[in-house]
Amino acid sequence: MRALYVGLALVAGVLAGGRHAGAQEALYGAQPPKGSAYVRFVNATDSDIRLHPDFLPASQLGPHDTDRVGAYFVVENVAGRALGFDVEAGARKGHASVAATPDGFLTIVVHQGADGGLAATPIDDLAEFNQNRARLSFYNAAACDGGMLALEPGGQAVFRDVPPDSSKARAVNPANATLQASCGSAAAPPVDLSGVEAGSMFSVWLIDAGGRPNAFITRDIATPYKR
Repeated sequence: MRALYVGLALVAGVLAGGRHAGAQEALYGAQPPKGSAYVRFVNATDSDIRLHPDFLPASQLGPHDTDRVGAYFVVENVAGRALGFDVEAGARKGHASVAATPDGFLTIVVHQGADGGLAATPIDDLAEFNQNRARLSFYNAAACDGGMLALEPGGQAVFRDVPPDSSKARAVNPANATLQASCGSAAAPPVDLSGVEAGSMFSVWLIDAGGRPNAFITRDIATPYKR
């Protein structure tokens, strides 16, 4: 996937006002216009999915932890605009329309619907950054009423009581750690948080996998904005 790791400088461009735009562009390249949003897709199903958005190029996401999460893409002029897309997984098809917050970040999770078809849930991401720390997000994309993420060993909670189809985020000091996500008494295999550096961003995902909780971690990435 042709993408760059998101640094604080790149992310700050979409959130900044116009008076610093020239200096930012000289340092970091072209910045998205004010009123844009960063949007990404996530595959929480057990099969390949094909996405056909009306606001981005078509793409495909796999069912493995290494290829479930797409990069953020810039979508311009999102205020009052419906972002529609079709999704396919084998013979299953679905259509959805979501809204994005201007100057924000949006994650769209594709999952199995109640009728056995495909459904999508938008989750507004918290876009608060600290150049001296890293950002860690936890997404509960499972049918779990109280998702939790804890440090191992010891079980110290990093996030607790995260409702389904939602996320929480916090700034963390640059350090390696072992994390374990759980849904009630059912725990997913632990994941390693490594390569943490100031300004970097990571996400831990809790999903259903064959009726059991599974967790995986990704480093958040975004495609550079081009005029």
